[in-house]
Amino acid sequence: MAKVSKKTLGKRRRRALYVLLILLIGIVTLIVRCSRDSAVEDAGVSISPEDLEEEITTPAQTTTQITYQAVASQPVVTTEVNVRAVGEIPESAYVDVEPILQLPELPTGCEITSLTMVLNFLGYDVDKCTMADEYLIRADAYTATFGEAFIGSPYDANAWGCYAPVIVETAENFLRDMGSSLHVYNLTGSILEEVLWEVAEGRPVIIWASIDMTDDIEERYYWTTDDGKDAVFLINEHCLVLCGYDLAQSTVTVCDPLVGLTEYDLTIFEDRFNRMYNQAVVLDD
Repeated sequence: MAKVSKKTLGKRRRRALYVLLILLIGIVTLIVRCSRDSAVEDAGVSISPEDLEEEITTPAQTTTQITYQAVASQPVVTTEVNVRAVGEIPESAYVDVEPILQLPELPTGCEITSLTMVLNFLGYDVDKCTMADEYLIRADAYTATFGEAFIGSPYDANAWGCYAPVIVETAENFLRDMGSSLHVYNLTGSILEEVLWEVAEGRPVIIWASIDMTDDIEERYYWTTDDGKDAVFLINEHCLVLCGYDLAQSTVTVCDPLVGLTEYDLTIFEDRFNRMYNQAVVLDD
């Protein structure tokens, strides 16, 4: 038998390892492919190349209703969000809302002051303190979440605030007493474009952002209610009335209960709106 050199023997071993590696890759690929096909078959779904191409190239479908499932830290537990028909919005729009300042009477009353501004715009002659005293749904600390009631008193600088469902219920109670046919729509979960569309249609929107559009926004846990709900509040939470926008200038116009009629950068405003759980409320027929 011819003697095989160490160099030749090494080459043969490397070739054998390469072949073995290729075989292993082929086996693993086959196993994965068979498992995937089996899973699809078990689910009763047949996927053809045409289906795959259609799935990739078909644009996302829009819906007329969103189910907004929120966790304990967010404004509500479960709610059906009112998604209204949204058309193409114009480049700019403005609704003439008379500003009302929350100070000095209501240092933490931005939510009820914003609702009062919208009610005044709609022709209801009511002031912010009447709304705070007679209609604002309130509760003591530890007894409710911020999506169920205003925690504390809006007259107290150390109080907290409330989320959209509280303003919805407060507005509904007021309109019921007035014998009004207006409806209150909780638009929480909407994107900013949908909110701007409301303004373009002549409807001011009660909306949540942060004080002075600060970036310092923090979820902070405070307590758990007897029925097991976590009360988590957003530090620097603020409520105001969106009454205008200009896409060319990239600005929004708001009636801010702390500073009056003012403009904010649209991109910054959208970020704060999103981080405040996309909360918005509108009153309409």
